[in-house]
Amino acid sequence: MEFMNAIVRLHQGVSVFAGVGERIREGHELWHDMQHAGVMPRTLMVFGQMDESPGVRFRIGLAALTYAEYLRDNVAKEVLFLVDNAFRFVQAGSELSGLLGRMPATVGYQPTLLTEVAELQERILSTKAGCITAVEAVYVPADDMTDPAVSALLAHLDTTVILSRKQAGKGIYPAVDPLLSSSSAMDRSVIGDRHYRIAQMTREYLARYRELEDIIAMLGFEALSEADRHIVHRARRLERFLSQPFYVVADHTGIAGTSVPLETVLSDCEALLRGDYDALPEEACYMRGSMNGAKDSR
Repeated sequence: MEFMNAIVRLHQGVSVFAGVGERIREGHELWHDMQHAGVMPRTLMVFGQMDESPGVRFRIGLAALTYAEYLRDNVAKEVLFLVDNAFRFVQAGSELSGLLGRMPATVGYQPTLLTEVAELQERILSTKAGCITAVEAVYVPADDMTDPAVSALLAHLDTTVILSRKQAGKGIYPAVDPLLSSSSAMDRSVIGDRHYRIAQMTREYLARYRELEDIIAMLGFEALSEADRHIVHRARRLERFLSQPFYVVADHTGIAGTSVPLETVLSDCEALLRGDYDALPEEACYMRGSMNGAKDSR
């Protein structure tokens, strides 16, 4: 919903939501939530529900993509294509394969797994008329990132955003694990020297903090060296700063949603890494768009 809100309000685009194997109740709730959030006038939703035949669930993603292609070429230059859940698309293909009597391949998946995934993914592209940007939820069976279906799906994606139960347990939302997540755009020649340097330093601080967590749990914070203490202090503030209040849940959280320019995020991360906010309590870095005014609100 937050992605849809951004594409509609900030970029004047349209959204297409493909519910592959969704529960009927979830689809109904989502539809009402979209209306409440005010994004339905520029949103199209297509569902192949859980109680439908595998043939319907297998084709619903492709049907939704056809709508996205039409909207890209005739209505708006920016189209957001959301799939929930891409794994269920593979699952439906596996069921169809079994009904057709094909011999299962690796881990019981259909022998046509790679071509079926490619049939969907390779149609998500930009033309002179406009762009389709896909955001796909991928269920990972037993948290196994090497699962053939997961590997086949991720091979086509430019960016992988891993949501972490540990981050959610800390109350940090969106619960993104910045160390496990990756992007092909994270390249010095694409994003520039400054952005790349700040991103790498942020990951280094967070990685070092994760290494020290066990020591802190067993021996206490006092067992760390002075340099490591500084790293932990700043990494904890960075971790909380990387939370973000969403527009579409403002009624539930009581915190107004924010949209922050990239340059502001980079400047704030740089300041946190430099130690400009070391005197601030960690809570002051939590659920705020930018650190602007943070020193004044101590």
